[in-house]
Amino acid sequence: MNTAYHQIIDQFQHVRVLVIGDTILDTYLKGNSTRLSPEAPVPVVNISSRTDVVGGAANIAVNFKALNANVTFLSAVGDDDEADKTFQLLERSGIATDHIFKETGRKTTVKTRVMSQSQILVRFDYGTQNPINQQTEQQIINYLKHNYTGFDIVMAGDYYGGILTPAIIKVLEELQKSTPRFFAIDSKDLYSFRNIEPTLVKPNYFEGVKLLGVAHKTTERAEQMQKYGKELYEKTGAQIVALTLDADGAVIFEDGSFSYRSYAHHLPGASVIGAGDTFISAFSLAMFIHADIPLVTEIATVAAAIAVNKEGTAPCNRHEVRSFFSVQNKYIVHVNELKKLAEIYEAQGKRIVFTNGCFDILHSGHVNYLSRAKKLGDVLIVGLNSDDSIKRLKGEDRPINPLEDRMEVLSALSSIDHIISFEEDSPVDLIKAARPHIYAKGGDYSKETLPEASLVEELGGKIVFVPLVPDHSTTSIIRRINNGKSLKIPQLSM
Repeated sequence: MNTAYHQIIDQFQHVRVLVIGDTILDTYLKGNSTRLSPEAPVPVVNISSRTDVVGGAANIAVNFKALNANVTFLSAVGDDDEADKTFQLLERSGIATDHIFKETGRKTTVKTRVMSQSQILVRFDYGTQNPINQQTEQQIINYLKHNYTGFDIVMAGDYYGGILTPAIIKVLEELQKSTPRFFAIDSKDLYSFRNIEPTLVKPNYFEGVKLLGVAHKTTERAEQMQKYGKELYEKTGAQIVALTLDADGAVIFEDGSFSYRSYAHHLPGASVIGAGDTFISAFSLAMFIHADIPLVTEIATVAAAIAVNKEGTAPCNRHEVRSFFSVQNKYIVHVNELKKLAEIYEAQGKRIVFTNGCFDILHSGHVNYLSRAKKLGDVLIVGLNSDDSIKRLKGEDRPINPLEDRMEVLSALSSIDHIISFEEDSPVDLIKAARPHIYAKGGDYSKETLPEASLVEELGGKIVFVPLVPDHSTTSIIRRINNGKSLKIPQLSM
């Protein structure tokens, strides 16, 4: 189990974050397209749904909040219906709108994407791109001067929306020099923030090659960029440069030197919209808590992978990124984590199979049983009796192998996706948390002898009895060993 990752993620809740930057409303119009327009050679899309989400720095704030940080968002919008809709979305995500200033005559930035199935056909934008007026600018400056020291992380999200004016950047530079904070920047013009000497900047590949003035490549992009650490440091003034390469992962530089390369987790149906916002949010939190570049980068890479597997612009929450590391290591620590993990699988439309047992001495009967149980669905979760639980069920001479050994052996089976131990005599709490579609048990049971049967059916699950391999059980193996019928193991000479 990767406890180091979990320990970092669990501390996100203690971090105070100020996000300052542009507010964007992302609108998705989705439908089907089966014909071309008679007026022009363009597809006709019959719109069936509309989805509105926040983008820009507002999405960064939402990502920080989803990861369980304490977030304040500082921005400006127009005095229009789009601003009201944006406020509703932010408040629904747990972000207060007290420090988002409405400016008369300004139009809130809206980016509308027309989609057929999962394909974006066109995007049209509108909204004011000019700098905010002096009154709004002064309101933001006053807030920064009075509240800057109350934050652990300051995050600037600059999307050419006119919020981060030269005067505001100058104030941020002065505040950072007098009371340094972990300062992160995501901007299409990183050079403008160089004098702040930020802790972290996150250009993507296209922003990176533009900043460096080098040619684009379609292959070996990570290898191309690894040699430009010094130049990126000089251009940005940043202690850490996290250069994201979408499908090729990310390259991290520290003080101008190459530090670490991460590889993207390839997930089906991925959409890269908003992935950078998720990456920089997770990276900043993890880096503030634990300055270990490999650990931090892997957490951020996982968070981005989860986000891009969702439709449109969507954040990754703390439970999802925490559960990912449990997925990778199979062992689930707590029943609450099992519940969150099951909810994720349910949302993905995957069928959960649950079974439980002692699995004391793993033998071919176990392997056969677990393999057949896995085939009943998409995800197999195994509840494993604790040592004390086995003693109560089997007697003081059991288990033969302690819990840690049994977990390690079971983890090696590709049929098993997750393992969680339980102290009770019955796994009812695990069943309530997992809400399995299938509860698998050995053929030596029946509904009448299965205490959990009524609970499973009450939760909408189905009980399936898997036939056992004859004469294959831990008890029979122990009996043969005690009767001297076990295999003789030759002594090795030293």
